Amino acid sequence: MACLQRYDNLRRQYKIKGNIGHGAFGCVKLARHRFTGTPVAIKSMENVKRHIRMIAAEMATLQSLHHPHIIRLFQIIMTQKHSYFVTEYAPGGNLAQLVKKDGRLPEEKAQKLFGQMVSAIKYCHHIDIVHRDLKPQNILLDAEGNVKVADFGLARRCRTGTVLQGRCGTSIFNAPELVLREGYDGKKADVWSLGVVLYFITIGYHPFKGRSLKDTEGNITRGSYEIPSHVSGQLENLIHQMLTVAPEKRPSIEDIEQHPWVMKCEENIPHDTYPDPKVLDILGDLGFDVNVILESLRKKKYDEIMGLYLIIKEQVRKGIAIDCNSFPKLPDPDPTPPASPAVNFVKRRASEPIFDLFQSQTTPQHQHDILTLLDQKLARSASLPQCLQKKIPPCSHDPSLCRTDIALSIGSSIPEMKMSLPLPPEPDNDMEETSSSGNIQCFERLHERIRTCLSKLCCCFPRSSTQTPPMFTKRLAPDKEAGSRVQ
Repeated sequence: MACLQRYDNLRRQYKIKGNIGHGAFGCVKLARHRFTGTPVAIKSMENVKRHIRMIAAEMATLQSLHHPHIIRLFQIIMTQKHSYFVTEYAPGGNLAQLVKKDGRLPEEKAQKLFGQMVSAIKYCHHIDIVHRDLKPQNILLDAEGNVKVADFGLARRCRTGTVLQGRCGTSIFNAPELVLREGYDGKKADVWSLGVVLYFITIGYHPFKGRSLKDTEGNITRGSYEIPSHVSGQLENLIHQMLTVAPEKRPSIEDIEQHPWVMKCEENIPHDTYPDPKVLDILGDLGFDVNVILESLRKKKYDEIMGLYLIIKEQVRKGIAIDCNSFPKLPDPDPTPPASPAVNFVKRRASEPIFDLFQSQTTPQHQHDILTLLDQKLARSASLPQCLQKKIPPCSHDPSLCRTDIALSIGSSIPEMKMSLPLPPEPDNDMEETSSSGNIQCFERLHERIRTCLSKLCCCFPRSSTQTPPMFTKRLAPDKEAGSRVQ
């Protein structure tokens, strides 16, 4: 399972247009990739207990399917409440909509589409994946009118001869063994469902009609249907073979492909050869780190960077020209909140003026951090008792020397004060106590440094008549001795 992300990541990467379909346990939205502008379909599913198994099965299935007539998975986004599959968008609708709009298809057109369906299902069966929900609503059409088999939520991986249990899929497209709730061969059940789809698109309605569901299921188990007179002999023979009630006598998908009515689809099935040098060159020209791309592809993360790679790869496969200059500014592949840069305080030389203390790092971010630090220091000093806010007497000896030493002491104490800043407390009722104790400790260290510096200057250190705050008496004892020596 992919790691959890925020829904904001989906909004940042894709511009949602609206709903284009509804499934058994989710909806499908049309969206555009914000970087390339490519239209995509986003299938949204709620992460509830009854859906988890189907979500995991569809995720694993789509990751292993790479066929030109199977819908392509680009990216997986998992949040706390929903799972999102970003897939290839098929703007031509589905076969159910096509037949409803234009009526039954001419056999020449049906031959082409059915040949592409057979090629896709044969590919699935070859790698031991059964669809188990083949119907016209799940056979999509792309912009060129080619087939795209979709919705693998009920798909399952099983070897030849494996007996499956339990009924699933749409009842009127179920094979007789599923209607009777018997053990069944998933591949033979797919052949039956595909035969019902063939009947529907070439004749224009469902083969097993009944006044009730019970009548319909009875016709399915008996194999009772009619063939109109306009159907050619070869097509009629193919339908009869695929709608054979006994599964052991029903042909396999390989046998169906060899039938004379079926237009064999010679497709260049892409093998999962990562990486594609052409796509890597395009992404490199756009400023992406090739090592990050290779790492994402190697681990098959199906994250944002792999999704962009697969989208561009699909455009290259279709022969769509890609203009790198038309792409917007390079996005951040893995957006994380930027850490606040540490302020680098440089120890100042005595000959440098005081206003150049922070001027060696005068970037806007550093200035903002410095101002924030100073505001915190002022807020702390304002909250201290009056006895801790005494002003230092003005110097009457050498002003330049006095300012230099004081600035040096203050500059060297700022990093230590910054490290001792208290973290924001979580409970509100502890805020006053925590900040007061922290402020006093910070000011004590700063005050001690200033007093130590001034103790070396006879002109700047106050006479013994100046009162020393009681809390600093013990720490300033050496200063009195130094004062007596000066006298």
